[in-house]
Amino acid sequence: MMQRIQHITKRIQEGRLKELIAQWRWMGIYIKRYALLVVVYTLLGASGSVLGLGTSMVSKELVDVVSGQSSGRLAAVAAAYVGVGVSQLLINAVKTRLSLRIRLKITNEIKTDIFMQILRTDWESLAHYRSGDLLYRINGDAGMVATNILSFIPNMVSVLITFGGALLVMLQNDPIMALIALGGAPLSFWSTRYSMRKMREYQKQQQETASSRMALNTETLQNLQMIKAFGVVDHFIGLYKKAQDETMRLSMDQNKYQSKMTVLTGMIGQCIGYACYGFAIYRLWQGQITYGTMTMFVSMASSLRGSFSSVLNLLPTALRAGISAGRIMEIVNLPRESVEDEKEAQKLKKTAERTGIRVALHQVTFGYQDGAPVYENANLCADPGEIVGLIGPSGQGKTTTLRILLGLFRVQRGSAMVEAPGKAALPISSGTRCLFSYIPQGNTLFSGTIADNLRMLSPGASDEAIISALQTACAWEFIEPLPQGINTPVGEGGQRFSEGQKQRLSIARALLQNAPVLLLDEATSALDMATERRVLRSIMKRQPRQTVIVTAHRPSVLSLCSRVYKIQAGSVKPVDEAEIREFLEATP
Repeated sequence: MMQRIQHITKRIQEGRLKELIAQWRWMGIYIKRYALLVVVYTLLGASGSVLGLGTSMVSKELVDVVSGQSSGRLAAVAAAYVGVGVSQLLINAVKTRLSLRIRLKITNEIKTDIFMQILRTDWESLAHYRSGDLLYRINGDAGMVATNILSFIPNMVSVLITFGGALLVMLQNDPIMALIALGGAPLSFWSTRYSMRKMREYQKQQQETASSRMALNTETLQNLQMIKAFGVVDHFIGLYKKAQDETMRLSMDQNKYQSKMTVLTGMIGQCIGYACYGFAIYRLWQGQITYGTMTMFVSMASSLRGSFSSVLNLLPTALRAGISAGRIMEIVNLPRESVEDEKEAQKLKKTAERTGIRVALHQVTFGYQDGAPVYENANLCADPGEIVGLIGPSGQGKTTTLRILLGLFRVQRGSAMVEAPGKAALPISSGTRCLFSYIPQGNTLFSGTIADNLRMLSPGASDEAIISALQTACAWEFIEPLPQGINTPVGEGGQRFSEGQKQRLSIARALLQNAPVLLLDEATSALDMATERRVLRSIMKRQPRQTVIVTAHRPSVLSLCSRVYKIQAGSVKPVDEAEIREFLEATP
């Protein structure tokens, strides 16, 4: 007894029990949210279990009437037998349809809720996870949680009704038979408890492997052009086969272990079944029971053993759900983005239509969580109507600075602010993101039409407004000749367009948003110098009060800038024309 207490204490100290309770408490939020649907589903399952017990009892009466050992009316008993059977069919039909509707509703809403929480998670915290891993947690793990929320409680209730009902009937008619039927319970419980630890390990490995496989598939398809261009198709096929082989190995190992445990518990069940059947025959031979009673005893003993096994089989299901819940909790418990200034930022945006927006960093120190500071005590400002340039070697902090302005990163010290002349300044956060339009490095086009891509940030934009933005970005010149114009399909990643054309489409999309601050991260690098200057001048002509901040390495851009800051070696400082020329000459 003392050893048992010590074992339980150790498990609690290891945190396994606490972890499992926390996981099911988290799932309890959804169980409570969909309590009515779960109750309806549970009642349907319970009614099926009750009718199952009723079938066994009616069968007894029917056998006794037919064998002449009962004076009951044959027609009434037969009608009851048929009625119970038909009722089971009807209830099962309703249960099947209703369960599908409930399962789809709960699954979709849980997945949507988790998807929403992930998208609203702090970007810096989320950046440590691969997109394929997140995708699997949204779909695979969330699906597992939703399925178990719907099935675990109703199944447990149904099994307990079957178990309790069968046990009660057998205790009332023959307590010895009930004890024989329960004879394998301790062994079955011990074997299930022993297998739980092993099953937890297998399940965790399976889900982690599936998540890694999803990440590999996602990254491979996203970079298929590069894979083909570099001639490494066979390498990635090898990685895929390796991942599949690992999945198969884990599945076979788990199946081998489960088969052993199934054979063990099955043998225990068979022995108990034979004992029950033999005892029933003995009682019948002694004339102590009727044929109908023997039939009922055998049926009830089978239900008793089957329901007990079902209770034990539900435990691994709860374990799998807990592991999936834990993987989701790991993501949804990450810090959320702060949006407390969103209303104030929207008011500031309206004011900015007349006055423009000033952006300023004051004595800012920023560094990634796992590295040295990117820069310390940095100062930067950009006023309405200005183009401000950021230069510096790659990896020194130019893109990071834009991400700070977008509220994706939080500064460790100092302040990052936006303000309109004569209005109170607001600290930069995700809530002030509405003040910025952003064109990042690389391709950011999505499947759909050109119009779909541009309306992504401005859903109500008219065709005329879209064409105007395309003209400002010097993109209308290659869109107008297309047969379908702005309704031309783009394709995944904008496959039909050149890099320069994709950049101009991205610029047009940002302009359509009409934000007071425009951030361009090497957004014109694929354009020739003449087009690049034309685009920038057109932008400033379109919105003279707009604040533009660009990262660039080309003199054609920097010559248009009101100010240029150099980010290098942990510092941010303004530079003059001579220092700009020196940097450009030193840049390969």
